Amino acid sequence: MAALNALFDKRRIALTRAKLRAWWDGEDFNEEAALAAFEAALAAAPVANDAEDADDELFDYEMPARLEALAILWGADRCRPGDATADKLEPARIGLAPDGLLAVLGPGLVGPMAAVAAAHPGKIEVFEWREETFEALKYGLKQAKLTDRITASRIDLEAHVFTPNSYDGLLSIDDFAYCGYPPHLAQQIMKCLKPGACAVVECYVGLKTPELATAFASSFAEPQIRAHGDILQFFVDAGLALEADEDMTDDFLFTARAAFKQLGEKLAAAGALEVPVARELAWEAEAWRMRLQLLATRRLERRRFTLRKPADAAPAASPQPENANAPAG
Repeated sequence: MAALNALFDKRRIALTRAKLRAWWDGEDFNEEAALAAFEAALAAAPVANDAEDADDELFDYEMPARLEALAILWGADRCRPGDATADKLEPARIGLAPDGLLAVLGPGLVGPMAAVAAAHPGKIEVFEWREETFEALKYGLKQAKLTDRITASRIDLEAHVFTPNSYDGLLSIDDFAYCGYPPHLAQQIMKCLKPGACAVVECYVGLKTPELATAFASSFAEPQIRAHGDILQFFVDAGLALEADEDMTDDFLFTARAAFKQLGEKLAAAGALEVPVARELAWEAEAWRMRLQLLATRRLERRRFTLRKPADAAPAASPQPENANAPAG
């Protein structure tokens, strides 16, 4: 009876997914066709000794249209410009020992993590704040057979509290560009690092301008771009020592432009795109047209900060919200 109930639940889930997909694509839902497709998948699924393995075969993760579009533009398992060669340098930049525990904030998808894991044989704990990419990240880690040493958790950048003195190194990618209250995040980085440990933070910096709304229109969250000096002050206030402040704008521009130059070939290879994927790709391209302009004119910059927790650091006090002392009303 339990097996029959499980099969009924799976059939219901499959039909719900098919109905939502039809709604999103603007098509009429055909329940008989969807049910027939489910039964065909059930019949084709290989017999497995382990029930969980059977579920994986039958209910494989389906990449959302948005992430499919990003993969076409930026490469498989990536949601922004980047490449494996640069990602593999991060553990050495942080100075991690082979058995060091690394924290990674905001990788997006598994592409950057696979590259980092190839360079660092130790344990890695990933913290992702994008709801849209989290399931894809977990699926990618499983497909890459990295779950034995990489764990993934979804967090709220404004509220998450890390375990003190836990990590031998930390890598943060774009988190400070989307965090509503950066002092909290900077303080948590300081808190979670072991004394003497290093963090590398990469993010956008710039002054507020109306063009940012267009440049980040396809972002996963409202952009919170802040001035270069403000970001530095967050680190200082948290007690982190600044060891390097690198301007990555030119390299970032080169990587992004190279991806757009290859887009025609990628589209030809991909063939006809589904309407939702094509629409997402068009939105992404339009947003990046403005973002590249801002980067090229230096109204927006890409920076990489290398930070270290002092070996004799004392516990830092929790920062208060920006309006904590504001009068009521």
